[in-house]
Amino acid sequence: MRMVSQTDIAPSIARSLGFHLPDPDGRPIEEIGRWRCKRAILIIVDSLGYELCRSFLPHLRHMREIAGSGFLFRALHVSDHTSPAIASILSGLTPEHHGIYDTESAKRSPILSIPEIASSSGLRSAVIMEKGGAEVYDGLIEYIGAVPRTLPPDEFDHHICRLTVEALSTDPALVVSYFIGLDKAAHNGLHLDGFIKAAVSIDSHIGEVFRRAGSETMIVIVGDHPVHAGKMKNDDDQSVALIIGRKI
Repeated sequence: MRMVSQTDIAPSIARSLGFHLPDPDGRPIEEIGRWRCKRAILIIVDSLGYELCRSFLPHLRHMREIAGSGFLFRALHVSDHTSPAIASILSGLTPEHHGIYDTESAKRSPILSIPEIASSSGLRSAVIMEKGGAEVYDGLIEYIGAVPRTLPPDEFDHHICRLTVEALSTDPALVVSYFIGLDKAAHNGLHLDGFIKAAVSIDSHIGEVFRRAGSETMIVIVGDHPVHAGKMKNDDDQSVALIIGRKI
């Protein structure tokens, strides 16, 4: 499978949902160019490196099924840090062009991301992530789910899933959610078994979200960066997993 970029995600979603994304650095992914969906769910999984995902895929029933309905890409990541990577995923711009490197710069930035653009185009949007990131969208979109970063990883991801399902009940066109279990496994120094447990837990949440998604939904699952700390760090894993599938 050819290489794509995190900056290609926002243009792909914009084209699928039918709204205009001004001057992105990325471009729509050709393989899904003809997909037209009523809803897009974008799930960002912290530290979902490509090689890690590929090696864990036998344990990840829901991600495997979603990839089977579409594609598993190796995607170029634009930063080893979460905030600028997420900003690129949501704007289609490289960090050099969006200038967002932390939550505070995100709050000050004039750059519009796809949740804001979708909402201004008349499409309902929802963002569910840690409290600081979610609050960037306060007053700009229709649904915000803010989860305290201080929660234990399992509890954090459980709340992300619960709020994502709640957001889906409001019939949004675009949903963005963010899971941290893998990244916490890395920073807490867990070994292989701990990583697999975290990945399986996130996979079960993704399965629940996809089950509630309804027909004509595109689901996009992407890492922000490869594992960059702890015992599972792999210097050869220099890209992230990008899974794009759909529920017809």
